[in-house]
Amino acid sequence: MISNIQHIYQYRELMRNLTMRDLKVRYRNSFLGFLWAWGNPIMMTIVFTIVFQVTQFSTIANYPLFIMLGWLTWGLTNSAVNDGIGSILLNSNLVKKVWFPRLVLPASSVLANAVNFLLALPLVFALILFYRIPIDPLTVLTYFPIIFFSQLALVMGLAFFLSAANVYYRDTGVITGVLMTAWFFLTPVFYSVTQLTANSQIARLVYYLNPMASIIESYRSILYGSTAGGPPSAPDLGFLLRTLVTSIIVLILGYAFFTRASSRFGEEL
Repeated sequence: MISNIQHIYQYRELMRNLTMRDLKVRYRNSFLGFLWAWGNPIMMTIVFTIVFQVTQFSTIANYPLFIMLGWLTWGLTNSAVNDGIGSILLNSNLVKKVWFPRLVLPASSVLANAVNFLLALPLVFALILFYRIPIDPLTVLTYFPIIFFSQLALVMGLAFFLSAANVYYRDTGVITGVLMTAWFFLTPVFYSVTQLTANSQIARLVYYLNPMASIIESYRSILYGSTAGGPPSAPDLGFLLRTLVTSIIVLILGYAFFTRASSRFGEEL
């Protein structure tokens, strides 16, 4: 592991170039460029607000900010996993011709989506200013990096595992698409945790076993507050730490599977 980390560090310029390539391809020949990172969350926030607050009379306070945080967070996970799955196959010519740490390919796909997430964050702060949410800068600066790292570790581990599996089993992407849809509905993106956990023990168990639920709720704790309109506060530290540990375990397992499987990439490709 230490040797691979050293190799990745030596090839950090390649990772940076691949990350920038993914971003340039995404916004190439587009009129608004990187501002399209705002387009999807804005449109989905409008749609969810109309569907769940206007027509269903949702009582969640400041619902556009609530849904914006949930959708942006889920969007990072969903896009990074989907892009990571095909990262080896799409670069098969490069893999077969040149030696470099193969981990760089799924990692750069994840990092490109992480940059896209950060580019969209001004939308969140614009809504915070609009609704006059009294966020605590110290709380945000303390917990945001921990939450963001937890999500990045979780997604990176999944991308490592799925990108390697996709080399051997080409239907990995199809299966993952179905699982991601199910995961989306089990994650409190457009509804609150209290709506999920108040009804049954099974729903509460699903919440505690779902790291994305904790990640989204932690973002909301520091940037949104409560659904009743309460001010932002520090997230549940115990729950956040458990999620961090879970994410690191997923990262290590994904890394171990990838490094073991990568020895035969050339034969399979």
